Amino acid sequence: MSGFPYELAFATLLAATGVAGIVLAAYAGHGHPQRRATRPLVVALVVAVAAWSAGVLFMTLRPGTGTGQLVNLAPLTFQGPASVIDAVLNVGVFVPLGVLLAAARLRLLPTLLSGLLLSAGIELSQYLAQVGRTADINDVITNTTGTVLGWGLGAAIVHIRRRVDG
Repeated sequence: MSGFPYELAFATLLAATGVAGIVLAAYAGHGHPQRRATRPLVVALVVAVAAWSAGVLFMTLRPGTGTGQLVNLAPLTFQGPASVIDAVLNVGVFVPLGVLLAAARLRLLPTLLSGLLLSAGIELSQYLAQVGRTADINDVITNTTGTVLGWGLGAAIVHIRRRVDG
């Protein structure tokens, strides 16, 4: 259950939810800052977050091919260029979540905690399920970083849209 078609579908889903997040952040920035989110915006955000979550959970909880260590608790240690690339990709995977949470008008701290807890839950599940994946503290750090960077992007879009409309 691995291979290029799944990776391509996952990348497409991430790109689509990222673009949806940017569009929704621009829409969320329209109008008065205290105005409640419209029903279509809420529905679109829920659908986009659900699609992103399904894709991430599928890719991270499916069986892996790893036969190495079960857990890595050494933060910010990378073994070669491949693990650095993996770290950068992990940041990118969680950027759409941050953008979507900014569009939902979540503040930074709840967004940070959402990324942290979701990532920690994924890593804990990988450890408990023992499906050939390494539960890695670096993944928690990079995923949380991606969530925060995405939130910053989304919050900037909301702010700019409010200034343009203002």
